[in-house]
Amino acid sequence: MKSLVFRSLCLVACIAVAACAPGSPVLLKDGATGGGLLPVSDSGIKEAWVKPGVNFSSYRQILLLPTEVQFRPVRPGAGNGLARSQDHEFPVSPADRQRLLDTFNAIAREELATSRHLTLTDTPGPDVLFVRISLLDVISRVPPEGPGRTDVYLDEIGTATLVLELQDGTSGETLARAAERRRADPVDGLDGPGRVSRVTPVTVWSEVRRTARRFATAATLWIDQLQPRGRMPG
Repeated sequence: MKSLVFRSLCLVACIAVAACAPGSPVLLKDGATGGGLLPVSDSGIKEAWVKPGVNFSSYRQILLLPTEVQFRPVRPGAGNGLARSQDHEFPVSPADRQRLLDTFNAIAREELATSRHLTLTDTPGPDVLFVRISLLDVISRVPPEGPGRTDVYLDEIGTATLVLELQDGTSGETLARAAERRRADPVDGLDGPGRVSRVTPVTVWSEVRRTARRFATAATLWIDQLQPRGRMPG
């Protein structure tokens, strides 16, 4: 009886480990991009593409390139005066833009350092994989602070398209790309997720860090999926 229970527990443990393990990326035949990349399924990121024939197992190190960011233009004067209540997209100050870049860079570096197959480096080379994270079409739903500002309640802090690119460390050629649109929601309040919550500078940056962590974790897992695969089908 004890032996049967032990075998059952082992089987449950094995199933749990398999469920948590990342899937194996599969190169699809159709849907090539202009750069010759083909779409990939089971990447852990919503959309992903890989260059056929590339040998990811030849890379042993990662070099993180500076994060790039691009904000969606907003209406001049958005968030000022009586029109503020009608605005849904607001400008981001230069200081907060820099803080956003610094936050994503720092968290991406922390997560990439946990890679099971590659180590971080600051020196380009033939066994180095360049990693670039870009934030595109960034939208802020948080009105700027000003005189007489009252409490702000939102169900969404902002959105951005997060893009990951993997490039050869010698030629700079793009070998893989992944992208997804992410929405940053306020930390769940007493009413549960998806509800309007009071937003403060503290909760805004807490959610920015959480969003950055989720994407950087997914990016690191995807890289760890690709590296042991060896040469992708041609």
